[in-house]
Amino acid sequence: MNINIDLNRQVFDKKKFNETIDTSFTQLVTPQDPTFFDLNLATVEDFFTLYEKFFFQIPKEGEINSHTYLIKESSDYVGFQANSEDIQALLDEIAQLRQENLLIRQEQIDIVKQIDPKFLPRPILSSEEQNQQLFNVI
Repeated sequence: MNINIDLNRQVFDKKKFNETIDTSFTQLVTPQDPTFFDLNLATVEDFFTLYEKFFFQIPKEGEINSHTYLIKESSDYVGFQANSEDIQALLDEIAQLRQENLLIRQEQIDIVKQIDPKFLPRPILSSEEQNQQLFNVI
């Protein structure tokens, strides 16, 4: 007894097979750690992206790794001076004007004492104390 059995086989073109089927061993290879950051590949754009991400986590002050450190280093690099000369000149002028103001007040007190030897100068009141005296009068 002879039985004929038809066998059909499907054949793939080798090029199409390689394009369709991934034959690499991805399951056995350990993938690269996504948290790994290669400094040699970092760009300026990467720096600013990370800076914006961590802006509020960076301490305001500190010798290193702080906003103060970044300001100091960048200011030194570009030669920036934060108006320190202008501010110091204004502070010196304020101190001088205060000294002149004290001298003028003392002169006024001396003149009034010459006119009225019983005069006792009133203490200088804060704005809040002056307002309280006005309310008491009213």
